[in-house]
Amino acid sequence: MRVPLRQAAATGLIASFLLVAACGGEAAPDGGAAVSARPAQEQITIASTDAAVPFQLQSGRYKFGWDASECPGVHFTMSGATQGFVYDKTTLQKKFSAIISDVPEDTYTIAQLDPACTTWTVQIDRIGS
Repeated sequence: MRVPLRQAAATGLIASFLLVAACGGEAAPDGGAAVSARPAQEQITIASTDAAVPFQLQSGRYKFGWDASECPGVHFTMSGATQGFVYDKTTLQKKFSAIISDVPEDTYTIAQLDPACTTWTVQIDRIGS
Protein backbone atom coordinates (compact mmCIF):
# COMPACT_ATOMS: atom_id res chain seq x y z
CA MET A 1 0.00 0.00 0.00
CA ARG A 2 1.43 3.35 -1.04
CA VAL A 3 0.97 6.34 1.24
CA PRO A 4 0.53 9.69 -0.54
CA LEU A 5 3.45 12.07 0.00
CA ARG A 6 1.26 14.74 1.64
CA GLN A 7 -0.15 12.23 4.11
CA ALA A 8 3.34 10.93 4.97
CA ALA A 9 4.63 14.48 5.43
CA ALA A 10 1.67 15.43 7.61
CA THR A 11 2.13 12.32 9.75
CA GLY A 12 5.83 13.12 10.18
CA LEU A 13 5.05 16.71 11.11
CA ILE A 14 2.47 15.64 13.69
CA ALA A 15 4.91 13.10 15.15
CA SER A 16 7.55 15.85 15.43
CA PHE A 17 5.14 18.14 17.29
CA LEU A 18 4.19 15.34 19.67
CA LEU A 19 7.84 14.53 20.31
CA VAL A 20 8.65 18.15 21.07
CA ALA A 21 5.62 18.44 23.33
CA ALA A 22 6.59 15.27 25.19
CA CYS A 23 10.12 16.53 25.98
CA GLY A 24 10.31 17.77 29.54
CA GLY A 25 12.12 20.91 30.58
CA GLU A 26 14.47 21.54 33.45
CA ALA A 27 13.75 24.08 36.15
CA ALA A 28 15.72 27.28 35.71
CA PRO A 29 18.48 27.72 38.31
CA ASP A 30 16.88 30.91 39.61
CA GLY A 31 13.57 29.14 40.21
CA GLY A 32 11.99 30.70 37.10
CA ALA A 33 10.12 28.98 34.33
CA ALA A 34 11.31 25.66 32.91
CA VAL A 35 13.66 25.86 29.93
CA SER A 36 14.37 23.01 27.53
CA ALA A 37 17.62 22.76 25.61
CA ARG A 38 17.53 22.31 21.87
CA PRO A 39 18.68 18.78 20.93
CA ALA A 40 22.22 18.19 19.64
CA GLN A 41 22.43 18.97 15.92
CA GLU A 42 25.04 19.17 13.18
CA GLN A 43 24.02 22.78 12.55
CA ILE A 44 22.23 25.28 14.74
CA THR A 45 21.25 28.89 14.11
CA ILE A 46 20.62 31.25 16.98
CA ALA A 47 19.15 34.74 16.63
CA SER A 48 19.58 37.47 19.23
CA THR A 49 15.93 36.99 20.18
CA ASP A 50 16.58 33.28 21.01
CA ALA A 51 19.85 33.70 22.90
CA ALA A 52 18.37 32.58 26.24
CA VAL A 53 17.42 29.13 24.89
CA PRO A 54 20.14 26.56 25.71
CA PHE A 55 21.33 24.14 23.04
CA GLN A 56 23.30 20.90 23.07
CA LEU A 57 26.52 20.23 21.21
CA GLN A 58 28.29 16.91 20.79
CA SER A 59 32.03 16.84 21.35
CA GLY A 60 34.02 17.92 18.33
CA ARG A 61 35.18 20.84 16.22
CA TYR A 62 32.79 23.58 15.11
CA LYS A 63 32.64 26.57 12.81
CA PHE A 64 31.22 29.50 14.78
CA GLY A 65 29.88 32.05 12.29
CA TRP A 66 28.07 35.29 12.98
CA ASP A 67 26.26 38.05 11.15
CA ALA A 68 25.97 41.31 13.07
CA SER A 69 25.73 43.70 10.13
CA GLU A 70 24.11 46.46 12.18
CA CYS A 71 26.68 46.35 14.98
CA PRO A 72 29.90 48.36 15.47
CA GLY A 73 31.51 45.22 16.95
CA VAL A 74 30.67 42.02 18.80
CA HIS A 75 31.66 40.21 21.95
CA PHE A 76 30.28 36.68 21.91
CA THR A 77 30.60 34.04 24.60
CA MET A 78 29.49 30.44 24.28
CA SER A 79 29.43 28.81 27.72
CA GLY A 80 28.95 25.16 28.66
CA ALA A 81 26.73 24.35 31.62
CA THR A 82 28.76 21.56 33.25
CA GLN A 83 32.16 21.08 31.56
CA GLY A 84 33.50 24.59 32.21
CA PHE A 85 34.15 25.25 28.51
CA VAL A 86 33.85 28.89 27.42
CA TYR A 87 34.51 30.30 23.96
CA ASP A 88 35.04 34.06 23.88
CA LYS A 89 35.26 36.17 20.70
CA THR A 90 35.58 39.96 20.58
CA THR A 91 35.99 41.59 17.19
CA LEU A 92 35.01 44.53 15.00
CA GLN A 93 34.23 42.14 12.13
CA LYS A 94 30.51 42.24 11.52
CA LYS A 95 30.23 39.01 9.53
CA PHE A 96 32.84 36.30 9.90
CA SER A 97 33.50 32.85 11.29
CA ALA A 98 36.04 31.10 13.47
CA ILE A 99 36.92 27.47 14.20
CA ILE A 100 36.44 26.17 17.74
CA SER A 101 38.37 22.97 18.50
CA ASP A 102 37.94 20.45 21.31
CA VAL A 103 34.38 21.43 22.23
CA PRO A 104 33.15 18.98 24.91
CA GLU A 105 29.64 17.54 24.81
CA ASP A 106 27.46 19.78 26.93
CA THR A 107 24.50 22.15 27.01
CA TYR A 108 25.52 25.66 25.94
CA THR A 109 24.23 29.20 25.93
CA ILE A 110 25.26 32.14 23.75
CA ALA A 111 25.62 35.71 24.95
CA GLN A 112 26.54 38.84 23.02
CA LEU A 113 27.97 41.33 25.52
CA ASP A 114 28.45 44.50 23.44
CA PRO A 115 25.54 46.74 24.50
CA ALA A 116 25.58 48.56 21.12
CA CYS A 117 24.80 45.29 19.32
CA THR A 118 21.23 44.08 19.76
CA THR A 119 20.48 42.30 16.47
CA TRP A 120 22.67 39.38 15.40
CA THR A 121 22.64 35.78 14.25
CA VAL A 122 25.08 32.97 15.06
CA GLN A 123 25.38 29.74 13.09
CA ILE A 124 27.28 26.82 14.57
CA ASP A 125 28.26 23.97 12.23
CA ARG A 126 29.89 20.73 13.34
CA ILE A 127 32.91 20.13 11.09
CA GLY A 128 34.68 17.28 12.85
CA SER A 129 34.85 15.08 15.90
